[in-house]
Amino acid sequence: MLFFTVALVVFVLDRLTKNIVTSSVPYGTEVSVIDHVVGITNIRNAGAAFGFAPVGPWFFLIAALAVSIGLAVYVLRQPGDLSGDAVFGLIVGGALGNAFDRIINGGGVTDFINFHFWPVFNVADSAVSVGVLLLIVGYLTRKPTAA
Repeated sequence: MLFFTVALVVFVLDRLTKNIVTSSVPYGTEVSVIDHVVGITNIRNAGAAFGFAPVGPWFFLIAALAVSIGLAVYVLRQPGDLSGDAVFGLIVGGALGNAFDRIINGGGVTDFINFHFWPVFNVADSAVSVGVLLLIVGYLTRKPTAA
């Protein structure tokens, strides 16, 4: 249940923030939040998270749907691991948020969080990135079990 709740919260927050930005910030412009540090910039990105690997938007749509289905099946087949469920929920919520955006925007994803030293990104990108980082940290800090 936690998996689906986290995924839904991430998806809804992603949709809400993208809708607010696209309705209040003209495309291609920026609203400064903290001068020369962070701004809200309404742009579209056809690549992966943070604008990396612009190989084709439909590739990322299919990949996001495949990963989401795979993780959902994995979570449903595993005994309840709350931390794992939350991490996988972050990844799936973010993947589906950007997948939905690609469907309604003809392949592009709305990005808007602009720390001028990093590529522009969105809530979904953040959720996927944090989820993957937590997976890596969990793997690296896991204690081996005796066979």
